[in-house]
Amino acid sequence: MELPKRRLEIAMRAKELAEQFKAEATRTGAIVYEARDVTDANNYVLKLAQEHNVKHIVKSKSMLIDETGLRERLENVGIEVKETDIGDWIAQLAGERPVHMVESSTHKTIELVAELLSKATGENLEPEPQVLLDAARRYLRQSIINADMGISGANIAIAETGTLIIMSNEGNDRLVATLPPIHVTMLKSKGLVPTMEDATAKLKEFNKKVTDRKMPSYVTYISGRNTTADIPSALMARAQGPAEEHVVLVDKAVSK
Repeated sequence: MELPKRRLEIAMRAKELAEQFKAEATRTGAIVYEARDVTDANNYVLKLAQEHNVKHIVKSKSMLIDETGLRERLENVGIEVKETDIGDWIAQLAGERPVHMVESSTHKTIELVAELLSKATGENLEPEPQVLLDAARRYLRQSIINADMGISGANIAIAETGTLIIMSNEGNDRLVATLPPIHVTMLKSKGLVPTMEDATAKLKEFNKKVTDRKMPSYVTYISGRNTTADIPSALMARAQGPAEEHVVLVDKAVSK
């Protein structure tokens, strides 16, 4: 089937696919919440964080979450939210928004980046790329390990299996989605596709448009919560995934 025709067919089945995805994701242990609008979506995540006494959240790159203002909503009540994509983290430290969907802080000089990272890490960092990268990696990985909750966007969701697909080129999203005890994914229903074959086609199409590459460096597939968390071993549970997996579907148009 031609790709444009297939996309139209999928779009016309949006409601059906959302119902199928919810059923399958729930069967695998995830909790799926269909938000009425952006405010409702943000309030759901905030309530979840407060119920679990969450103090420190790590977030991976998500244009949707940036547009909803979720990070600011959480920060306004005293919850720390740290960006883990290095470019987004630099923008956060500078008190700015990302300037590009992939190259978030490409406009910053290396001297300014060194100044921002030195202040954040408490180290006196030289303006050398590898030095800054190593410092950021150490700091952000420890933040992810210590986090009470991880928040991600998802690029695609497969209705027939209840599977989420997250793409990135740094791998931080994989840590955010697996190390914290609670993981929340927010996505628009238009990201739903019927099958794995549709997901593979969409992966290739997306990467060709954004980075002109066949595939990203990391593609993470998530199906339900971590059932090993039921085993009385905190170390094993944290090493293999979150005990709670929440998926927030946002159907309404996003507006600040």
